[in-house]
Parts: sequence; C-alpha cells; structure tokens
Amino acid sequence: MLVRLGLAASAVLLLCAVVGGTPRAQANGVPQLVKLAYLEGISNWGPKDAEGVLEFSFAEGYARVDVKGLKPQEGFTYEGWLLSRAGTPLKVGDLRVGASGVGTIDTRLEKLQKYDYNTFVVAVRAAAEGGTTLPAQKSIAGSFVVIGADAAPGARGDVRPGVLPDTGEAPPLSTMGRIVRSVSVMLIAAVGCGIVMALVRRRRGPA
Repeated sequence: MLVRLGLAASAVLLLCAVVGGTPRAQANGVPQLVKLAYLEGISNWGPKDAEGVLEFSFAEGYARVDVKGLKPQEGFTYEGWLLSRAGTPLKVGDLRVGASGVGTIDTRLEKLQKYDYNTFVVAVRAAAEGGTTLPAQKSIAGSFVVIGADAAPGARGDVRPGVLPDTGEAPPLSTMGRIVRSVSVMLIAAVGCGIVMALVRRRRGPA
C-alpha cells in the first residue's frame, strides 16, 4: 500500500511540474472597441439617443455590432458599413433590429482587402431604393484610428495582419529557461523515485 502511495505521489509531482511549466497559447488578434453614437457631420437620420458598440479585428477578420435605441421603421432596413477617407466603402452586414430597438451583426470580414478604414456607420436603406451602394441616410457612427503598416509604440487596438499584436502574455522561455525547467522536472522525478525506494526498503525491513 505504501509503495502504491509513493508511486502516485511521484506521478502527481511530475505531472504538476510539466503542466505548470507549459505556457498556454492564446489568440493573437487584439480586438478594437468603437463606441457608436449620433455624430454631427456624419449622422443625418434616426433617433439621436441611439447608441451601440462595434467590436472588430482586421487581424482576426471579424466584426460584431450591438446597438440599442434603433427601433425598426417600416420600409427601411439597417446596414453596417466601414468607411475610409478615400476608396470604396465596405458593407459589413445587415443589422436586424427588434421591436425593442436592440440589434446585432456578428460576421466575418470576408471581403476585406485593405486596412485604411477609419469610420463605421449604421446606414439606413429605404426598401424602394434598392441597390448595393452606401445609402445616403446614416444613423449612429463611430471613428477609430487608421491602422498603419506597423504597430507604432504604444498604439491601441488592432494591428495589420502579419504583425503579432501584444496580447499581454509573458514572452516564450529562452533556451536557458527551458533547460532550467527540464532540470527541475528531472529533480522532482528523482525525489519521487527516492521516496518510493525508501518506502520499499522500509517495507522489506533490514537485510
């Protein structure tokens, strides 16, 4: 019985050393949050007390929009669009709004081909208007920092794909660090084996 307990203790010590010394991998993307509100100079339609939040990551290629206060209007639909100072706007998706005024978009940015967007708007399309271009009516919107070719020191939010964002994780272990960790695991295993041998000798008694 003592031998079995010793073996179990040794195994637990070894497992804790290995698991405890293994860093966890996390996603590389750094999502950016943008507050959406009625902005003078951009917004020209709908309630001025509506608001929302855009969460997106160009590196991860996704966008999520949550809004409230945009009650559905008969004959109109809401759409999410990314805008830049120059170039073609990108439609992110249709925004389905319920009777309570709450709506959501949760989608992949599959048609993303550039990274100079700096504004997101909830556009309003009349059913009779049709078409696939950016509607003239715009409700709540939000602006964010344009992404550069490289992440500047102290920059906030997303970074261009191809550059690994700082996720706040500790850097990978150096070669010396891995050696120290391996030696520590071996020492713990040796101590466990020593405990087992001592228990075996005690059980057998003096030769």
